[in-house]
Order: sequence, then C-alpha cells, then structure tokens
Amino acid sequence: MQFCPGYKVDDLDSLQKSGVDPRKVAKTLVEVFAEMIFIHGFVHGDPHPGNILVSPNGQKGFTLVLLDHGMYKELDDGFRRDYCRFWKALILRNADEIQRIGEYFGVGGYARYLPLIFTGKPINSKSALGKGMSDEEKNIVKQELKGLAMEDISSFMESLPSDFLIILRTDGVIRSILSKLGVSRSVRLVTYAKHAVYGLSVVRDSKSGSMLVALLSIIRSKLSYLQFQCILGVLGLISWLDDVRHLSSKSLRSLLATAQRLGFSHANS
Repeated sequence: MQFCPGYKVDDLDSLQKSGVDPRKVAKTLVEVFAEMIFIHGFVHGDPHPGNILVSPNGQKGFTLVLLDHGMYKELDDGFRRDYCRFWKALILRNADEIQRIGEYFGVGGYARYLPLIFTGKPINSKSALGKGMSDEEKNIVKQELKGLAMEDISSFMESLPSDFLIILRTDGVIRSILSKLGVSRSVRLVTYAKHAVYGLSVVRDSKSGSMLVALLSIIRSKLSYLQFQCILGVLGLISWLDDVRHLSSKSLRSLLATAQRLGFSHANS
C-alpha cells in the first residue's frame, strides 16, 4: 500500500491555491479515461472524485492519481470496437448507423435515445455539436419522453449489455467532474471522438485473410481516420473558441472589478 498525496479532483479551491488550472486537469482526465476505454478496453468502474487525486507535481505542473483499482472491467474487444463505431456515428450524426449499432447492443428501437444520453441531443439533431438543443428540439424530446412508460425505461436498461452499463456509469461520473471543473461539452466530445477513431484505425489482427484484404482494411481505416481528423479539427476550433470566450469573460470581469475599485478609491480621495 502506498500513500498518495494530493487533492480531490473537484476541489477547486485547493487546485487554484496550488496554481493548478482546473481546465487543464479536466482535459487530462478525459484524455486518460478515453484512452483507457477506446484504445485499451479497460474501464475504471468507480471514478468518483475521492478516487481521483491531483498532485501539484509533474511535467504539466500536476499529476493525476487514480485510486481504488479493485473495480476494473475489461471490455470484450468486439464490444470496444462497436463502441468506437458508435461514437464515430454520433459525431458524424449517422442516425442509421446508430440504429444498427443499437441492434448490436441489444437495445433495438431504444437506440434512438442513445445520442440524447451521451451528447444531450436527439438522434436527428441539427444543432452544432457541443451546443445545447434548440427550442424546437427540446419540445420534440419532451413529447417523445412523455410517451415513455416506466416499463419502457426498465426494458431499455435491462437490454443494455453489462459492458455498456459500466461505461454509462463511468461516463456519467466523468461528465459531472468535468462540469465542476468548468470545461465545455465539446472538450469531452472531441476527446472521445479522437480516441474512438484511433481505436478503429488500429488493425489488431492483420494475419487473418489475405495480404490484400489486410492492406485494404488498413487503407480504409486510415482514410476514415483522416476524414474524422477534419471533423475533429472543426470541433477543436469550437472548443478553442469556448476557451477564448471563457478567458475573455474572466479578463473582462477582472478589468471591471479593477476599474470599480479605482473609481471607488478616486471618489473617496
């Protein structure tokens, strides 16, 4: 057993007092879990803030420390690849592919609600990724959800494979932490998408079939990866603009506060 010093990942006061940027912590956190799930096929099953510490040391100015390794899940590799395809379909807004993958997951018609769960958007949403639903979409979703009975929800949850359930739980906890650390939705979407595509681009079993089949598989994977990189570039730009807006807003508030203090001091002199 080893003692690991650090602060809980969502302890904003301690992070800021130590000079650690919470937004950088958030981006590192989502990178770690995305690589774990999409590339290596492992899931930390209990990533609550008490199990994730931030030590104010390391190359980036901090180090993430994951605790409690007794609740890991190793994903079936077929499921891992399907989950990568699912995220690719989410980003490309390929409703037909989402429905097909939903069949693989065993959720049938309930697959139409998976984008709502993971991205906060309905399956046919036209809104920009990382942004909220339009008023029209909100009304449509409300009407659809009103038509669901409790047994529908129970049936949906019971139909999900165990691998999917543990990912769903882990993702929910990570999203909560990211929200507390102050990053936009697009950070998670971009990071997940990047790792999902990389997970698909790696051909693990090139020995099966002919050399030509293996070569074509590699070419298709690389072309798909390049296509996705273009899309991720756009999403990355959106995320960067969100960061700029956040910093600009913070700087403006600081300037206004300084101006108010100076004005108050001048009035009293």
